[in-house]
Amino acid sequence: MINIAVVDDEPIFIDALINKISDCCNLLGIECIIDKYSNGYSVLENYKKYHLIFLDIEMPSIDGIATAKRINDLKGTAEIPFIIFVTSHDELVFDALKSFPYSFIRKNMIDIDLSECVSRINSYFKQIHQTIILHSERKDIPIIIDEIVYLEKIKNYVIYHTYNQDYKVRSDMNTEFEKISSYSFVRPHIGYAVNNKAIQYIAVDCVLLKNDITIPMNKKYREEIKKKYFKWLGDKNA
Repeated sequence: MINIAVVDDEPIFIDALINKISDCCNLLGIECIIDKYSNGYSVLENYKKYHLIFLDIEMPSIDGIATAKRINDLKGTAEIPFIIFVTSHDELVFDALKSFPYSFIRKNMIDIDLSECVSRINSYFKQIHQTIILHSERKDIPIIIDEIVYLEKIKNYVIYHTYNQDYKVRSDMNTEFEKISSYSFVRPHIGYAVNNKAIQYIAVDCVLLKNDITIPMNKKYREEIKKKYFKWLGDKNA
């Protein structure tokens, strides 16, 4: 289920856009709830409810660019909500991009732009909500792969460190790494595996994570790790 907000001060256009978004989601088999707002101030009060916000650039009182900047300031490092700018003036897109939208839609090309945009977002959500099942403390627990920061081998256990809590699995690192190696993880040390998304930088003898945890780096893994990490960065930004 994707929660969507559409923000535009033109009543006829906003209803037409909602219908097109709904049709797009139906064709892609996406369940969605769509709310509409006539100004930026209203959506600022409710932005946490949404995965995706379609935001008209030109609005009175507070325009779309200012609204997006405020949302980005409020959400901090959180990825959602994604912002999709909607405009009939291509010359405004350059300023809009400074607010880091996920995409933008041109009103005169809406059918083409909207279909491509929604399809891309659907693929992204499928990716970030992939899960694996861990057998921890005599229970089978599903965890979202994207929330794993790193794995650590301690005696006869592998600890899955996530952003919210840790899970202890009786296993070895080779077995556990095999489960997650295809999901953009690298192994800088025989006793550790790291999510590429959690890496701040790679040093000569360690990997520093964005939460300031330092993971040791075995020199025999160094070149392979750097190669895999920078390839992942390139693919991600392509």
